[in-house]
Amino acid sequence: MEKTKFVTGLFCLILFTVFLCAIQNYAYAQAVHIQDSIKKSLRLWADDKATDYDFLNSLEHLSKIGLIDTSNHLQRTYYLPHHGETSFVRITGNTGDYRQTGQVLLVITDPGDNKIEYRIPVLQTGRYSTLVPITENSLSGVYTVHAFQGDRELPTSYFNLQPNPKIPNWIKNPVKWMIQGKISDSDFVSLLQYLVDVKILSIQTEEEGNHDLVLDVNWNKVVRRGTTQTIDVHVKDSKGVVNEATVFVRVEDYDQNILKEFEGATNSDGNYTISWELSKDFTDIETFLVFIDVTDGLSSKTMQFSFQVYCLCGEPNCVCH
Repeated sequence: MEKTKFVTGLFCLILFTVFLCAIQNYAYAQAVHIQDSIKKSLRLWADDKATDYDFLNSLEHLSKIGLIDTSNHLQRTYYLPHHGETSFVRITGNTGDYRQTGQVLLVITDPGDNKIEYRIPVLQTGRYSTLVPITENSLSGVYTVHAFQGDRELPTSYFNLQPNPKIPNWIKNPVKWMIQGKISDSDFVSLLQYLVDVKILSIQTEEEGNHDLVLDVNWNKVVRRGTTQTIDVHVKDSKGVVNEATVFVRVEDYDQNILKEFEGATNSDGNYTISWELSKDFTDIETFLVFIDVTDGLSSKTMQFSFQVYCLCGEPNCVCH
């Protein structure tokens, strides 16, 4: 009994010391408010009603809104997906050549020194982007991404894959203190920042980049051949809608054949719309990729999506399955 009391007391002393260190070195100059939905998620985790992934998703949200700083992370961090699931790592970059399209060769080296190559298109603003699939069987560790445009090597980037997260159980105590109002939201965030900096916690972080521009795009996901596809692009930033932003749109098939290209500018409402008639020559279900690149001259934003074209059985040259 005495030994149990001693261990419990020692644990409480260590926990209090860590908490005190965090408060002293990471105190916020202004009061911090954690929104109720995040507190609800944290409470469920502290009550063993949510997973460690749910806890880390809450921390990732706090990072995205600027309450937790992950800028000192040398590599982007991702967690391996659950059994039977597939996740994706987004690789992006910029060649620095405005209005010069083409291809970039990506050579991705995993922690086992295995190499995978991807050839991806470069958009009009010089940006390129692709998604790399990862599964539960992907190797944990740091991946190196070398990029080449012709004979020119572009800046190297890295990302880190980690296995299922293991969150120290004792962190549930400060969560409960914060929920019960025994410590402030600011003190709790200071503790989280300390745990991130000393690598007790690791937050999944996407690639840092310029996210000033926000794209809202609407399109028809399934279109019958001989009819019209319409794509509406709405551009805004932190100040509101962006007019006269340059918009590039390129439509390709999966063999990277360019079917359509458009260039224009947003109007006073931040909108840019394109519309074209799809050929009647498609004989089967076809899937096409759309690359949208937007720039206001200072920053840029890229988006990629797909849509399908189909024909009806009984129509001329339509293959029915």
